[in-house]
Amino acid sequence: MTITYTNTHPRRLDEAQGALANAHAPVHQSWIPRLVLGAVALVPAISLVMALDAQGSDQVALGYFNILWTGLLMLVFGGWMMASKRFASGQKLAWIFAWLLAAPVALPLYWYRHIWQAPKAELVHD
Repeated sequence: MTITYTNTHPRRLDEAQGALANAHAPVHQSWIPRLVLGAVALVPAISLVMALDAQGSDQVALGYFNILWTGLLMLVFGGWMMASKRFASGQKLAWIFAWLLAAPVALPLYWYRHIWQAPKAELVHD
């Protein structure tokens, strides 16, 4: 005999659907994907240092790579930040402003403060 429990309380259903929609958010990740994101967040700083040392077309190529990679990270981190309810609107604007002014420093700092140290999501079963 199998017993199936269905939680049909509207608030619980909304929370469960929200958790499924945001399953890729940092609060749902283990430490390995978070660490990989940290390495990815360091790429703009590393490519900037490499571009400063390069010459000619290599410097231009590294500059374009840095701009594209930084833009991609800003989209990913910004999407998670905008979807999160942990940030006030002033905090969101401050992070975006920091990313635009000093992305090679601000992106790893954001990763450390809000992805590496993100609270763990907990499943609640009734």
